[in-house]
Amino acid sequence: MADTLTVGQDLEGRILDAVHKNNTVAIETMKVMTDAIKPVISVIPSVTPPLVYDFGEQFLVSQRKFAEDMLHLTAKLTPAK
Repeated sequence: MADTLTVGQDLEGRILDAVHKNNTVAIETMKVMTDAIKPVISVIPSVTPPLVYDFGEQFLVSQRKFAEDMLHLTAKLTPAK
């Protein structure tokens, strides 16, 4: 039978790998999206900072919701106190 500590460490490693992959995908998505909107933004320079900030804010909100959803889901794995 597997040692509880070993199983826990394996699970922790898998979760951290998944988080790292998700972060990598998020960063790559931001790069693609910013490259896609760069030509449009260069045409309207006076609007650039608000657009970039709004976009960044929306992106961070979505990442925060994702993190909260993950915490909520994984909380079900924790024994009740």
